[in-house]
Amino acid sequence: MSICKGLFLLGAIFISHSLFSQKLEFVDAQPIEILNSEAEELSPMVSPNGNMLFFARAFHPDNTGGDLAGMDIWVSKRDSSGTWSEPTNNLGFWNNSENNAIIGVRKDNKVVYLLNSYTSGDGISFSKKIDGKWIKPELLPLKWMKRHNFNGFYMSPDFDVLLISANRSNSVGEEDLYVSLKDSLGRWQEPTSLGATINTEGFEISPYLSADKKSLFFASNGHGGYGDADIFVSQRLYDNWTVWSKPVNLGEKINSTGFDAYFCISTDSIAYFSSNKEGGMADLYSTKLKGLKIGDSEKYAQKLIEEARQILKELRGEKNHREYFIEFYPESDAFIDASKIKLNDLVKFLNYQAYNELILLSVAFEPEDLGIHDKRIDNLREYLKISGISENKIKVETLGNMRRGVGEKLFEDKDGIVIIVSY
Repeated sequence: MSICKGLFLLGAIFISHSLFSQKLEFVDAQPIEILNSEAEELSPMVSPNGNMLFFARAFHPDNTGGDLAGMDIWVSKRDSSGTWSEPTNNLGFWNNSENNAIIGVRKDNKVVYLLNSYTSGDGISFSKKIDGKWIKPELLPLKWMKRHNFNGFYMSPDFDVLLISANRSNSVGEEDLYVSLKDSLGRWQEPTSLGATINTEGFEISPYLSADKKSLFFASNGHGGYGDADIFVSQRLYDNWTVWSKPVNLGEKINSTGFDAYFCISTDSIAYFSSNKEGGMADLYSTKLKGLKIGDSEKYAQKLIEEARQILKELRGEKNHREYFIEFYPESDAFIDASKIKLNDLVKFLNYQAYNELILLSVAFEPEDLGIHDKRIDNLREYLKISGISENKIKVETLGNMRRGVGEKLFEDKDGIVIIVSY
């Protein structure tokens, strides 16, 4: 088998990974009657063990401060038969007259993360469970966040990824999705936009991340769909927070002509979300994923990717290799800012690591794009040369002009250049 065929094989495996999101099928969603009321139920958040469901309720007379105050946090517990208990908002320090909501639960179920409705500081809040009791929320300061400028959050159970829905100065729409990650010193970094594949001129809200941090669920009115807001899923590619597959609508079993948002999913493949599909206030609904569980399908996809990479190593006689996906602005030969960061990382790597060669794998979709891709290759070659990379170690392959083949699907609506470094 040739090297080129090996590269095609790797591309085909990545297609399989990106298409997992399209194969997510759900049973018809049903309202969770015991949790719904004449008020509005929003923002469900299931605990990592699947036994507690937190949600926010607005306009309810039993809320702290009454029906015209802010939202309260309510919670329901699931028994061994799978039945949810009557919800309660008797949660002590968590509820006040402002808007209260859970934005994440730590994987040991002993810490919850909340909107900061408790101090005048900039950041989010958290509450710990000590001796079986939840203590008063504390502030997690975020210096880049102004208290009233951010609309929604999701904190991962590992406490290392914070997704944000906000209208910032660089937003392209009403609200965009951003990510903040912790650096090596444990400091939360300035939010980075998830990019043009996710964010639109409409709004993107209620982000939720799968346990392996590869699948992003969110609601939007900017990607088309059935109604006011639909729920979508997108796959994170190349372990990069700005490179995503084209969002896929979760379909009519979940989405409606109304407002559908705030998706979350438990380890038993039961999903929860809010919708006003019946008219009036939003209620909580549940559905179940058919076939493979989310975690199972992603593990299977990752296994396929690793097998393909191993085949590449054997074909080329390589000990190791690294991959970088370099994205460009649409219809342009200029790198996006995130790609410049990756190129700097690549150059630093090459400066201390002995390597065999660089393969520039160009992905082009249409014949008229080939001129742009030639310019992109030239720009990339020049950048590497100026950075001290030997030109005789740079080789070019292409998946270009493959309207019905690998090139069309490899990166969905993104094209660019994959740099494969063998060493």
